[in-house]
Amino acid sequence: MNRSRFVAGTAAAFAVVTIARPGAAADPAVFRFPVAGGSLAYRRFGSGGPLHVLLSGGPGLEPVYLEPVAVELSRDRTILLLDQRGTGLSRDAVGDGSQLTVAGAVADLDALRLALGFNKLSLIGHSWGAMLSMAYAGAHGDRVAALALLDPGGPDPSFNKTFGDIIGARLTDADRAAIDAAQKSGKGTMLAVLPGYFQDHAKGVAYAAAMPEHYVNPDVTLAMFGDLRTHYDVKDTLRDTPIPTLLVYGTGDPARAAEAQLDALFPHATKVMVADAGHFPWVENPAPFYAAIRAFLKGAPATN
Repeated sequence: MNRSRFVAGTAAAFAVVTIARPGAAADPAVFRFPVAGGSLAYRRFGSGGPLHVLLSGGPGLEPVYLEPVAVELSRDRTILLLDQRGTGLSRDAVGDGSQLTVAGAVADLDALRLALGFNKLSLIGHSWGAMLSMAYAGAHGDRVAALALLDPGGPDPSFNKTFGDIIGARLTDADRAAIDAAQKSGKGTMLAVLPGYFQDHAKGVAYAAAMPEHYVNPDVTLAMFGDLRTHYDVKDTLRDTPIPTLLVYGTGDPARAAEAQLDALFPHATKVMVADAGHFPWVENPAPFYAAIRAFLKGAPATN
């Protein structure tokens, strides 16, 4: 597969901001499966067509924010939205915290594969979820049918500084005041920082305002970032991988800090830039975002 690069769509016709809230989906079926130290939950959206596992970002973000993506893609596919350890319906699975590592997250994902009875998974990951997808593929390349990497972080932690600098440069005085207030109150700062992830700052403010306070589990975030700094590097394990791969970014996505690294790692990937969008393209410009994913999945191997 030769790399295809194109900028998809304009956002002029999509002024409505889609906000994820608890209960936003129509009662998806909930399932649990065993993992080390307890069990994790996932929610099934749709019941027909190929099956794909959708992985949320963070680490430590509540997967509810990806429900609009799960709902839309489930129109013609089955989407399993995993509540990663310490988030959503899997908040009670933290235990002693020893599994809050990259290796632990990879093991949890393989436990899901075993529980489903599949040889391979088709993975759709957003942000950290894309990094987890890469880590899983690096550890178990023979167990991955396809990788759809949405606004992905890099193949190692070196992209983080530039990523953070881009976000920081977009924050307003009001954003910084909200960050200070969150720090003083002991709450996580993710909600206050969210506007910096958007190309349209006003949409970012509206998105953050509509999110529940438990949007993020800061204990999970802290533990996972600590492990990521020393135990996450997939460059060697994924070099020359034959796994069909999609890279999707918003043109204003701070995750483009990792773009050159991932271009080098996945020279044959399909790459799509969603115009007029940042790190949450389905909020700022949904039509070309969903079209890119569907076009890729249509031609990629499915879970089996």
